[in-house]
Amino acid sequence: MNENEYVQKLEAIADVHIHKHPAHIVDNKVLAYDREKMIPHILGPKVLELGCGDGDWIPHMIRLFGHSYVVDASSKLIAHVLAANGANVTAFNSLFEEFTPPDGLKFNTVIATHVLEHVDDPIRVIRRCREWLAPGGVVLIIVPNANSIHRQLAVMMGIQKTIYDFSPRDHEVGHQRVYDMQRMRSDIANAGFEIVFERGLSLKVLPNGMMTEFPDSLLKALVDISDKMSPEWMANIAFVIRPA
Repeated sequence: MNENEYVQKLEAIADVHIHKHPAHIVDNKVLAYDREKMIPHILGPKVLELGCGDGDWIPHMIRLFGHSYVVDASSKLIAHVLAANGANVTAFNSLFEEFTPPDGLKFNTVIATHVLEHVDDPIRVIRRCREWLAPGGVVLIIVPNANSIHRQLAVMMGIQKTIYDFSPRDHEVGHQRVYDMQRMRSDIANAGFEIVFERGLSLKVLPNGMMTEFPDSLLKALVDISDKMSPEWMANIAFVIRPA
């Protein structure tokens, strides 16, 4: 796939974020609760987000640090977040692999939430983060977990052959891989980083499409219970890393 085809693919995935369906709304609610647990690990004042996604991190970075920075190859998503946040966000239209911050700009935190499962070469992207970090800076990573209870149940029910198989939802949002704890740790080490902190986020027993009628209180409880459970079983796994 050449660069133009790759960008066209990203623009198609962008429509999933802009035009939300009920399953996506459930995902956003859970990710919002996940975000609350990870915000204390973010160092400021300069924070770079890899990928606009739904733009949900941006208001929090503006609230905490007065400004937000984001890099994304999708011009659709960039236009979307600029319209919502105006002068309080600086958006760079670039592939991660080709991005160079202007004027020697460095960041205290690089956020890569639900990004590394999408890219062609995640180790390369993590390695590039070193170039963007200020001294003492960290990278915050969140990825889906192959060992999540809902994936294990799908295998037991014969819906998937293995926990690493792609669901229709994985295909829709452009996933290229599903991580487990060991693979993520390996990619982090191979990129030249070390783990400062790791945890699991959200107990998920059903696909998002089957959770659309769950009240917000239940969705929050499924996230909060992850504080008491092994990260290997959670829907998402989170890491704070720094250059080794």
